[in-house]
Parts: sequence; C-alpha cells; structure tokens
Amino acid sequence: MMEFQDLTYEKSNHIALITLNQPEKMNAMTGRMLASFTRAVEQARHDDDVRVLVLTGAGQGFCSGADTEMLIAIALGKPIPGAVEQHSWRKNLEPVGWFGVEVSQFEKPTIAAINGSAVGGGFALAMACDLRIIANDAKFGMASTHRYALPPEAGITYTLPRIVGLTRALELLLTGDLVDGVEAERMGLVNRAVPREQVLEASMALAAKIAGNGPIGMALTKQLVYRGLHEESIATQVEREDAALARGFRTQDFVEGATAWWVDKRKPVFKGR
Repeated sequence: MMEFQDLTYEKSNHIALITLNQPEKMNAMTGRMLASFTRAVEQARHDDDVRVLVLTGAGQGFCSGADTEMLIAIALGKPIPGAVEQHSWRKNLEPVGWFGVEVSQFEKPTIAAINGSAVGGGFALAMACDLRIIANDAKFGMASTHRYALPPEAGITYTLPRIVGLTRALELLLTGDLVDGVEAERMGLVNRAVPREQVLEASMALAAKIAGNGPIGMALTKQLVYRGLHEESIATQVEREDAALARGFRTQDFVEGATAWWVDKRKPVFKGR
C-alpha cells in the first residue's frame, strides 16, 4: 500500500475511500495533497478489486478549495508556502484545476460524501463525482467571483451546466452564492441531503449497493451515459448500447447472473470477468 500525505486511503468490500486529511484547514488543497490525490486515484483505478470510489473530508469540512495561504502570497507577491515553483501562480494553482479531472475520468462509479463545506475547488471536486450525498447544513458553491474576482476552475464550467442546466449554473457561478445541503438537493446539485453524522454511512451504504453489481456492466453503463450526453443521434447511441451488450453477453458475469437469478434462485456473485 502506498503512503500518502494530507489524505488517507482505505479499501474494504470493493470500495476505496479517500479522505482529504487537513481538517485544521478545512481540507484545503495543497501541493502535497494534490500529488497524493493523483496517486491515490491511480491506485484505485488499477486495482481490479476496487469497484467504487468514495471521497470525503476529515473533520468539519469536505474541501475548502485552494489553500488560502497560497492565494494570499500570490496576491501580495510574497513567497508561496510549500511552492512547487516560486513566483509562478500557474505552477502552483494549475494542479488544482486538474483535481476534478482525475475523478471525472475515473472509469468506475464515484461518490462524494460531502460531510461539510465544499467551496471553490472542493465544490468542483464534488461535482466531478457521479453521485453526491451532502450534509444538510454544508455550504456548497463556487465563491471565486465573489471572493477573489476570479473565474471558476477545476472543470466546473463543464460539469455544472450538464447537471443543473445553463441558467442555474450561470446564477451560481456569477453570484458566487453558497447554498446549504437542503437547497442543493432541491436544485438537483446532489442526490440527497442527510444529517451531517449520517453522510459517510449513507455514502458507504450506496457504494456497497453499487459494488455488488457486475463491474464490467457498471463501467459500460457509466461510459454509455456520459457519451450519450454529447450524442445528437439516438440511433448512434443505440448502436453503442448494442456494442456494449455484445461485450456484456461474452462475460462470465453474464452467465453467473442469468444462472443465479433464473436457475439457482440465488444472489449472483460477480467477479468482473
């Protein structure tokens, strides 16, 4: 198992859990955290035993975005704490922009367990996940225009309009307003809002339910849904579905599923083969 800085990595029952672990900074993104996060996601990606990835934060917050000490130093022209390269905002902040990309391009299902405030890059990271469960009282949004007069980052201008639509995305991004978990659920930003103490439990229960399904079928389903967002022709999408079905019919998991449900009358045990 790899060693990570500023986050922890755990695995059990086909579920990988990455916990951002800088609670004293509300899990702000540091250079060390970004480097560790990339390695942790890659570990989960290449581990065939992992079927679902869950992200959460330690303490009272999910992720507060870029480290404020770094932002202040850049604004004042001072040395950047823990800098990758001094006097270069791009070298130090550009990795934050790719934080969400690591997740959005992950082939397996992903769940954000938003245990507390998720702002800026933390908001973008959560929105890059496939599914989101949030604390009722968590603050959620992209405050960069409101706080720093900066445009948004980390792929949020790509993911947000696809999730809540153009006008709602623009309102959230242009105003910099933060919403709580209950409002986030009402707007369709998240799957559901629960009491703070239930966030991780609910997220892990959802992950366990998904992890019990066939991993090949899940990967194909996720791929089809996301490709379908950009496809103008339903006929072309049906052709993709047919090709995916043909692949599925050739798997051992299909044989296991059909035999278990209709012959043996038991719950199937999928192996990802």
